[in-house]
Amino acid sequence: MSPIDRKTLDYLYSLRRRGIKVGLHRTEALLKQCGSLHKGLPVVHIAGTNGKGSTAAMIASVLKRSGLKVGLYTSPHLLRFNERIRVGGIPIDDEQILAFLTKHRKAIDSLGSTFFETTTAMMFSAFAEERVNIAVVEVGMGGRLDSSNVAESSTSVLTPIDFDHMEFLGNTLAAIATEKCGIFKEGVSVVTAPQPSEAMGVIQSMAEEKGCQLTLAEDLYPMTAVQQHGAGVSFELRGIQVDLPLMGEHQALNAQTAAAACRTFTPDLTEEAIAEGLCQTSWPGRLQRLSDHPPVYFDVGHNPHGIEAAVQSLRQVFPDASMGGVCAVKKSKDVESIAGILRRHFDRIVAIQPEEGDFFAPEALAAQLKKSGVDAHAAASLQKGVEECLSDTLDLWFIFGSHYIAETVFEVFDFPFDKGII
Repeated sequence: MSPIDRKTLDYLYSLRRRGIKVGLHRTEALLKQCGSLHKGLPVVHIAGTNGKGSTAAMIASVLKRSGLKVGLYTSPHLLRFNERIRVGGIPIDDEQILAFLTKHRKAIDSLGSTFFETTTAMMFSAFAEERVNIAVVEVGMGGRLDSSNVAESSTSVLTPIDFDHMEFLGNTLAAIATEKCGIFKEGVSVVTAPQPSEAMGVIQSMAEEKGCQLTLAEDLYPMTAVQQHGAGVSFELRGIQVDLPLMGEHQALNAQTAAAACRTFTPDLTEEAIAEGLCQTSWPGRLQRLSDHPPVYFDVGHNPHGIEAAVQSLRQVFPDASMGGVCAVKKSKDVESIAGILRRHFDRIVAIQPEEGDFFAPEALAAQLKKSGVDAHAAASLQKGVEECLSDTLDLWFIFGSHYIAETVFEVFDFPFDKGII
């Protein structure tokens, strides 16, 4: 890559310094400068607290295997920015990123567009250029004021709602659900995963207000015979066997939601096509098995709900194993709740800190966890902390807490990530 190319990509990342600005007006203005390329593009729009990325990947896999050219927009990335914007499972190339930034940099700067606003406009531009049939779009945060909410949705999807980003979304499930339901469009069908009663009340009310047909995924696709194993989870949907290559009962629930969303968007899909698409889903960094001896798993989950779900899945497969954890925690997270989970399930915790993001220093995180009764110590470095999983002193290891540790994790375990299609 030439210096000018590197400089242009550095400019993209510099937009992060503009922070998070709620509202759609800058995104709409930037898209207008780009030719309003989002207009007329069918979108499956996905909001929720946990499971958005996995559910999006499953929906994209099913629709791709039904013969559609599918755009997939997710965040954050694991290793390369390009992963956020995929066409047919393949990340867009550097040239498309550079061409967009070169053409629209003046508008981006004059509008004060943020990193995510710019990325969203880039996504719609790439999907228009590639002439995708359908875009599967994951909300970045919230829903109502998220940049992606400029989309002209064909189907709106809600994954499980829980507490997260409370500084932006509110301190009650009802308030958070209200923000998530902000993606509902007049008369556009809504599919929801099972929800807490407080959130479901809001969902039902807002769907009725918008004239949206509300489908409960568990009603459309009853799920039975759920069985976990070390490499995934199997279950039946409407009597069709699904062997999902993603581990965890929560992934089975995400698959149930994805199946219902695909059925709602494309009513003539066969059950076999849906099952095949689910079975071929690839989504690294989600309870991903990295090693067999000892078993080591990696998950990017970072809030108490996601961490608890992942740990419960591991405990179902390894009920009596001694377990060590390697984790990073953002300063904005509920450390006390996370510590409660760790205290119940782990024999040892290694505290680490990614090179990016506002995370606790390892020493500070270990000290907080110790106060809560967790056997924790600080790693000398990010790599040293991950390498502790190679020790055979415990039966099982779990690495979690952030996307930002993925590159080091994959290097230590020699996992060749992102060599092509997802």
